[in-house]
Amino acid sequence: MQFTSSVKNQLKGSLFVSRVAARLRTRRERKDHPHGIVPDRPRRVIVEPTNACNLACSYCGNKSMDRRLTMLPMPLYAQLIEEMQSLGIDRLTLHTIGEPTLHRELPKMISMARAAGIQVSVSTNGTRLTPEYVRELVAAGPDIINLSIDAADPEKIKALRPGLDPEAFYRGMKELKAVRDAEGPFKSTPWGRVRVPSIVATCVVTKAFDAEEERAWFERYRDHVDDVDLHWPNSHAGYAEGEVHGGGGRLARFLGRPIQRLRDRFYRRMRISCPYPWDALFLLSNGQVSACHFDFDARLVVGRFGPSSIEEIWKSEEMQSIRKAHMNFDFQDWEQCGDCSAALYTNRHQDDLMSRRVKRRNRFVPTRDMWTGRAPDAQVNGDLAEPSE
Repeated sequence: MQFTSSVKNQLKGSLFVSRVAARLRTRRERKDHPHGIVPDRPRRVIVEPTNACNLACSYCGNKSMDRRLTMLPMPLYAQLIEEMQSLGIDRLTLHTIGEPTLHRELPKMISMARAAGIQVSVSTNGTRLTPEYVRELVAAGPDIINLSIDAADPEKIKALRPGLDPEAFYRGMKELKAVRDAEGPFKSTPWGRVRVPSIVATCVVTKAFDAEEERAWFERYRDHVDDVDLHWPNSHAGYAEGEVHGGGGRLARFLGRPIQRLRDRFYRRMRISCPYPWDALFLLSNGQVSACHFDFDARLVVGRFGPSSIEEIWKSEEMQSIRKAHMNFDFQDWEQCGDCSAALYTNRHQDDLMSRRVKRRNRFVPTRDMWTGRAPDAQVNGDLAEPSE
């Protein structure tokens, strides 16, 4: 049974197998559902408090964005929370393109959503985690705070995340854990009654994350977080140049660029439907609503919130057009979707398998497993295992 489960996981983690299976499912489904099976409401809303950012990360398209910098107006946000509560949408993420802590009302945004019974996740680059601000954030009661950090070596951090002070980030991470443990609001969870927020370190796995860096990363951050999430980069729908997918396959990496080009051609032909048009709406800081997580310049706008409701936008002709394009793999009307490497290479299950493998290798057992909700095992605190290349 364990062997069978392992084989299934490996097959699901294979880009080739997952692409073939997904395309076959889509072809079957579109016979009766040309727009796919559309839920009556989005499962979650992902909000951009601001599209401004104070870093210039090497793999991120924010620094190339042409869109005017804006802050989401609080009256519009209040209307969103009211509509989400009315529709029964219980998941909210406060982060898309920019750095959410640059919005001065972020703690109030969190507390408003929590008061409405909505689960709140926040992602931050950690640049503003002063002791005072950490206490304000924790008191607001978010369910999860994701801290983005892609290296432990200070020079690698500065190269990957220009503008980030590595020591200040580390102090902020430790402060967040200490304040959460002492003052965080209690909440009933799959792990019992615990203080929130749960703290997750997220890492974009680039070429800088070699065996030595992997071990150093866990040594430095493991005691200050509840879980870690590692994932490959992508091209951010054409914005971030260079390495689009660090896990391109051992053979492709060994044989070089000709094989990479063949691989790219194959996956473009075997691309799959993006899950977002059936899962979420993205409220941009200027009130526009996008269908895409990587829509830096609002090229996939499907409506404007305020004049239109969440329900109206979700059921709009624009959303149906995007869904049909993804069901038919025909993106002539939605060029950004056609250029996006997230739908070419990204495999959430593959990322999850990679995260689990790296955690096992470094004897890291989550105290709160963000992905499965299982009750945690005891933390393993022995010597670190040797990472492999």
